[in-house]
Amino acid sequence: MNPDGRYPTSRAPHNVRAGEGDRASPPRRGSSQPARAAACAAAVAALLLATPGRADESRAARRAAAAREQDRPYTMVEVSGGVMTLPGADVCPVSLSPDTCEQGETSVSFGIHNLYRWGDIGFGAGIFWAATLSTEAARGAPELERDHARRYFMLDGAFRYYGIRTKTWEWWAGATLGGVVVNDSWSVKADREPYSDTAYVGPRAATIGTEGVAAGLAIGGEWTFADNWSLGSHLRYSSWFLPEQRKVSPTGDRASLSERVDMFNIGVLIAYRVAL
Repeated sequence: MNPDGRYPTSRAPHNVRAGEGDRASPPRRGSSQPARAAACAAAVAALLLATPGRADESRAARRAAAAREQDRPYTMVEVSGGVMTLPGADVCPVSLSPDTCEQGETSVSFGIHNLYRWGDIGFGAGIFWAATLSTEAARGAPELERDHARRYFMLDGAFRYYGIRTKTWEWWAGATLGGVVVNDSWSVKADREPYSDTAYVGPRAATIGTEGVAAGLAIGGEWTFADNWSLGSHLRYSSWFLPEQRKVSPTGDRASLSERVDMFNIGVLIAYRVAL
């Protein structure tokens, strides 16, 4: 330090060279800038992470559309809904007496299939549900108010040949083979309207399942209204081969169907194509 109390410029402390003497440095106004920078960086990172996902989805959609146009393999998921009918079936939910049997049955149906497409050929598998449109009174004490209902479940493989194809329309014919289960359920009023909310172990109805083999044919058409979406309809016939002897429940009720049954199903469908 010089005699007059001054430091040489090269040896002066930082705060002295800055002209601040022994005072502490005041806080700078830019102290919040690191937080703002971190927030901006997080936003940019989120944008960068989201962009590849959208790009991948767009690329997958373009690949699926290109695969259909160029006859390359792709898969498609198909959801359908319609009406199922058993026009010639002898439905006998109460007994084997001809007086108690009814001719025919109509139900609401739903299905979902996953198909592999390669040019004119398509094959895959799916499941099919149907539920009767009405319930029937079942035998028993009047105060029990017993009801009977039927449900249908099919699991089958499908093969299709797309014989007529244009840019927006495709018409196909095919065959199906699989299994069918006819579910008969008898319930009383206490099952449908329990006295309390207490959950009991076991089903709330007497149930019989009748298993069989199903084989059939189908035709349909599809209209492509978007790159990977199509809307169409189908008509399906299937022959069910059920046991000759009807099953009997512990309460003495008999299964509704037996032997060979003809099934027709008509409905609409919507499909989405996925690139491999």
